[in-house]
Amino acid sequence: MDYPIILAPLSEEDGGGFVGLVPDLPGCMSDGKTAEEALANTQQAILEWIDTARRRDLPLPVPGSSVRRARREKERLVADLKDLAGNLDQIECRVDELERVLREVEQRLDHEEEWARFAEITVLPVRSAKPLKGSA
Repeated sequence: MDYPIILAPLSEEDGGGFVGLVPDLPGCMSDGKTAEEALANTQQAILEWIDTARRRDLPLPVPGSSVRRARREKERLVADLKDLAGNLDQIECRVDELERVLREVEQRLDHEEEWARFAEITVLPVRSAKPLKGSA
């Protein structure tokens, strides 16, 4: 089986050389001082990975399956982001509505204070009532 191999240089801090990764086979990797050595070691690691999986009666991933898995994950993330954007639009509409209601309440409170002041200013003093004629 032809599993894709990713070769990448290692930094001097990591010992230099190259690393070979096999995305379709979890944990399958190797390294080498040169790219050629890393490739050969990684091809050997693939054979050992497959041998171990067969001995354990585990299914072998199809070559290129990591790309398909990544594509599905990307599609799922895009769908999730679209859903989130839709939810954000709904939340934004609700926030706008709450702000409108808040402005109305503030205006009512302002008017209530004005009416209360008006009432204080315009209240006529209460005079004592004179008894009506003929009442005791």
